[in-house]
Amino acid sequence: MKYRLIIFLFIIINLFGCANTNLNSNVTVKLPEHIIYSGKGLAASAALMGAIGPSGIAIGAAIDIGIGKDIQSKNDRHRLQAEIKKAVNVHNSLEVNVIKNIDLEEIKFKQKGSDKFVILIINGVVTFSTGKQCIINAKSDESYEFTKLKNKKNYANEIVINKVASIIKSRRICQI
Repeated sequence: MKYRLIIFLFIIINLFGCANTNLNSNVTVKLPEHIIYSGKGLAASAALMGAIGPSGIAIGAAIDIGIGKDIQSKNDRHRLQAEIKKAVNVHNSLEVNVIKNIDLEEIKFKQKGSDKFVILIINGVVTFSTGKQCIINAKSDESYEFTKLKNKKNYANEIVINKVASIIKSRRICQI
């Protein structure tokens, strides 16, 4: 008899212990098509325009676009999406008003001061289970090494994941 009671309690505990996991699995994370880099290429456009004419602007912009593509090629988009979902699921397991959708409209690395450092800028929208939407306009306090960003595999992902997770943890998304 005790054996049946123990099995019954074990089944009930497992069922109730997994009750909240269904809420967390419905999170959607949308990422922008491209990572943007804004550096000296655009600033050089004016000088290039003076030297070679209007096509100088396009050349300067193309430099920054090419660097953005280099950064993106070193980072796995699906891994970034999965890690952001994981951070949201941790948040949702502790909250009643859960995050249902994160739409990151812009992930941008902007050159700060010298050629050696960049900062992260994230813009997007978060939607909660209540339907409330909050805008994310976040800028990193830290500077990151440009060469490491351009050359190290998944380094940009690490930076973005850490920033999104810190925004969620600190509840700076919006006042719920």
